[in-house]
Amino acid sequence: MRARIVTVMIAIGLLTGCVPTRQDYDAYVTLLQGSSRARSEAVKDCAKGFDANGRRGAGIVTNVSDKDAPRVACERFVAAVVSGRLTYDDVVDVRQHRFTPKIIRIFQGR
Repeated sequence: MRARIVTVMIAIGLLTGCVPTRQDYDAYVTLLQGSSRARSEAVKDCAKGFDANGRRGAGIVTNVSDKDAPRVACERFVAAVVSGRLTYDDVVDVRQHRFTPKIIRIFQGR
């Protein structure tokens, strides 16, 4: 039970914009790789964090409607984390609003 609570806290920290430690990130990736339910929850929680400006910006980058943009952006983000395409350093960049060409390509679905 304690391990589950720790895992949930790691996931919440990553999704709320806190910059995780590398160890927390590695644990989160392992959780996402092994659980489709964790991936679904991560996308759902991530999408809740978008305000109107965030939805509009995500819509532009993802090339989908502003309504669907948070979900699409979060699905692409989570998939990239799970596949290893996004590294710990990339996630830190995203959390600090530093978007590199690599990160933009991922959000564009390329």
